[in-house]
Amino acid sequence: MTIFPFQLNEAGHLYNRLAKLKPSSIVETAQDEAQDEVNVSVEAKKQQILGQARTEVLAQIRNAR
Repeated sequence: MTIFPFQLNEAGHLYNRLAKLKPSSIVETAQDEAQDEVNVSVEAKKQQILGQARTEVLAQIRNAR
């Protein structure tokens, strides 16, 4: 594995930035990022169910032949 000088330089800059932060602030930002939320609209759920039903019906039709 080859390590290039710019990779060492980037690692050094990252270490310097993290060394200046308090450990508690790192934990707080990690907890904030971990709470992602996804909302699926009613219309999207309806389209998903219709698509799934369409796929199942087509599969049954193909198997009946």
